[in-house]
Amino acid sequence: MLSEAAQYSVDLRDVHGQQAAKRALEVACAGGHNILFIGPPGAGKTVLAKRIPTILLPMSLEEAIETTRIRSVAGVLEDSRVLVGTWPYRSPHHTIGDQAMLGDLTEEEETGRNACPT
Repeated sequence: MLSEAAQYSVDLRDVHGQQAAKRALEVACAGGHNILFIGPPGAGKTVLAKRIPTILLPMSLEEAIETTRIRSVAGVLEDSRVLVGTWPYRSPHHTIGDQAMLGDLTEEEETGRNACPT
């Protein structure tokens, strides 16, 4: 059941070239390190970032249950999903403030955060 829930629509194998960047992602993900993407528009930062969850270790059952509970309480759990088996990926706008990123939101900030994909 968990392996069926862990389906991603993208994969790091889809990225051609960028060997140094892909290697850096693999090392950072394997070691649990942070990653900072810097570069001009069109360099592939978002393409690489969206594929990070696909190279992480699969979720354990406990992690999947916890993720499902959080999404359910937040009201963003898809009706068709019984168990969330994919790692969350958020893509906030680069102008997001600290309060919005951490969850202490005003009504206007909440609207902007909800526009981000989850």
